[in-house]
Amino acid sequence: MSLMNQRSRLAALLGLLAFGAWAQGNGSTVSTNAPTSATPPTQPSRATAATIRQWGISLRDNATGRLQLRFSSTEASPAPSEKGGLVPSLWDVTGLRLESFRPDETSDFIIESPSCRVNVNTKDVGSGGSFTARRESDGVSVRGYGFQFDGTERRLTVSNSVHIELRTRLFQPKPASP
Repeated sequence: MSLMNQRSRLAALLGLLAFGAWAQGNGSTVSTNAPTSATPPTQPSRATAATIRQWGISLRDNATGRLQLRFSSTEASPAPSEKGGLVPSLWDVTGLRLESFRPDETSDFIIESPSCRVNVNTKDVGSGGSFTARRESDGVSVRGYGFQFDGTERRLTVSNSVHIELRTRLFQPKPASP
């Protein structure tokens, strides 16, 4: 079974587990002291899922097995679909930390956001809220509001209030070679 297929099954399983926790917490047991009624209990119009604390997923290259991206957050829950169900590949996360890795598995850059949506199948992340992105190797730091990260292309698009910081070592002259 391919690694991508395993990831899809894992995402679906996590979604089902979260949905099961929701079902248990929303009236799957009947109280014996409750008055009987001819009308069935009403169900919520939209599914909600249990929140998973300390959520994280690491994505690896299918061919080489090398670590490419690591998503982690303080809380996550499967995103609701337009029809009221849950979408196992979409996660609404709080306290996101996304780390991208170079081919030698050293850290390339880090994106942090208080709240966003993650698609684990397409490796995309997006939010209309605040975020920070930084790359320690060359001292580049970006802050703003509204971003979309394409995990396949490793492309960050910022939509509002962009603030970029460059460390001065970028502009220092290189030592002369003998």
